[in-house]
Amino acid sequence: MAVSRRLYLLPLLCCLPLAAEEEGDKKIWNCNWDSSFGAYAQANAPLRDLKDAMDRRTGFGLGVQWTHDHSDYHASRTRLEYNVFPEGNPVGPQQTQSYAKNYLLSFDHLFRFNGGPTNVYAVAGLGGVRWVLDQTTGSATQRLTTTKVAVAGGIGIQISGHVNLETRYVLSGIQRTFDSNMLQVSLGWKF
Repeated sequence: MAVSRRLYLLPLLCCLPLAAEEEGDKKIWNCNWDSSFGAYAQANAPLRDLKDAMDRRTGFGLGVQWTHDHSDYHASRTRLEYNVFPEGNPVGPQQTQSYAKNYLLSFDHLFRFNGGPTNVYAVAGLGGVRWVLDQTTGSATQRLTTTKVAVAGGIGIQISGHVNLETRYVLSGIQRTFDSNMLQVSLGWKF
């Protein structure tokens, strides 16, 4: 019931980046609905505690994104991705093997340094990540699932109107004492 009451706010959120146009002495306010959908594939380098648990094994991911252009220099983006880190070699004194995956939903802001179809941009995002970590020691497997906040920052280049390359640093954690930061390099396509 509480969710249905909030659904009426969804169209208003899309109109937050209002553009004002001058027409004589009065201003006309209108929503900018210029949006595009895309998909991307990425490589994930585990960092900090996750790097040690995964024996430095690189992961991979797939995602979809919805981008709203607000002007030549600003855009907002919603990203949904799935990432997997294959099981690494046994590590530590107990010879523990780890397998990890996550689902990440992020709301990003893009600031373009120049206009046009080819441009360089900075990205900053905030979202949530659902981690699943399986650790096997001997014949015993322990599964840990948790949902945490994810903060992302990075830089990208729009190579053409449809292809972009982006690097992001994502800060997250699985437990208070287990940092699961990652460095992501993604190649995206706009539809």
